[in-house]
Amino acid sequence: MGRVVFRIPVGELRYNVTGADLMALAAVLLLLFAYLWILRSARRREPRFTGEAQRAIAFARVEAERLQSPTIEPVHLLLGLLHVPVPAIIRHLPLDSHQAIRDEVRDHVGGGAIVDYRDDLPFGDDARLALVAAAREARGFSSRQIGADHLLLGLLHSDTSLAALILRERGLRLEPLRASIGGWQE
Repeated sequence: MGRVVFRIPVGELRYNVTGADLMALAAVLLLLFAYLWILRSARRREPRFTGEAQRAIAFARVEAERLQSPTIEPVHLLLGLLHVPVPAIIRHLPLDSHQAIRDEVRDHVGGGAIVDYRDDLPFGDDARLALVAAAREARGFSSRQIGADHLLLGLLHSDTSLAALILRERGLRLEPLRASIGGWQE
C-alpha cells in the first residue's frame, strides 16, 4: 500500500501531511484530553466539608455509638454540632443551652441494641436528607464546601426529625437563620 499524503493549502504555503502525522497528532490530542480530565477530577476531590463540619460529623458518629444507635440520625448530627465551637453555631445555640439539648435528646432517644464500634456506621435516611439539604444550602451561599452552619440549616429542612423539633423549640427557623448568616442567593 502506498503512502497517503494530504495536501493542506494555507495561503501561499502547502503542507504535505501523512497518515502517520495525523495519527501522531490524534495521539497528542488524546493525551492532552486525558491530562485535562485527570486534572479536573483531582480538583473535584477537594474535601466537600470544611474541617468544622468534618469534626461535627465525626462527633455525630461518636454520639450515635454512645446512644447505641445502629445509624447516624439528624439528632446525632445536632449533638455533633454542639462539640464544634463555630461562632455561627454558638451565636444561635449558646453554650449554656448545650447541656439542655443533650438532656432532651437523651430523654427522647432510648438506647437501642448494643452496637459495637464501627468505622462505617451508616447514615439514616433522614440524616442523608439533612446532608443533601446542607449541600443545597452551601450552593445557595455560593460556597464550595459544606460548613457547620450549612449543616445546621440542613437540619432545619426536616419537618419531623427530633433535631429539627429541638431547634425550632429554641426559636430557630430556616429563613431567619439563613438571613442572619447572610449571602444567600436564589
